[in-house]
Amino acid sequence: MTRIRSLVAVAWATLVWTALWGSVSVANVLAGAVIGIATILLVPVAGDARPAEAGRLRLRPLAALAFLVFFLRQLISASAVVAWEVVTPGSSINQGIVRLPLRTRSPGVATVIANAISLTPGTLTLEVAEDPFVLYVHILHLRSVEQVRGDLREVERRALLAFDPEAAELRAPEGDQHRSETSS
Repeated sequence: MTRIRSLVAVAWATLVWTALWGSVSVANVLAGAVIGIATILLVPVAGDARPAEAGRLRLRPLAALAFLVFFLRQLISASAVVAWEVVTPGSSINQGIVRLPLRTRSPGVATVIANAISLTPGTLTLEVAEDPFVLYVHILHLRSVEQVRGDLREVERRALLAFDPEAAELRAPEGDQHRSETSS
């Protein structure tokens, strides 16, 4: 990012931060500037020479917004399913653990994917193995391994489009396996 673009980005972040707080004060202006500088240092712009493999995320704003909307829909839907399970008598829980090799080589993107899965009710990332990244995900309502794997791949695909577009073009790794058990 050029020096002028960086200054404009910091100025914009400072302006937005001050507007969000609703008052112009030294503390608000300084906080906005610090946030702007931190953002420039931590989130490279698309086309920046710094690689995503170095642990930095390449943010694509429209794809990130689409990922956020997708995640919120998943969150609401899964919350309703788990809430229904809690308030209805009997149990239709069929637990399982699904192994999911990831396409990314970026620790940051793997973390985003693992956290998005864990934040969704009814799923929990149990382990993240490295080199290559493999997630082990506990599923509360395992009806079909193929459906669950497809759902998890969709989370991965959308996260990759938002933060690691080069990896989104790669084919999903082979070796997906699962283990399921019925809960009583």
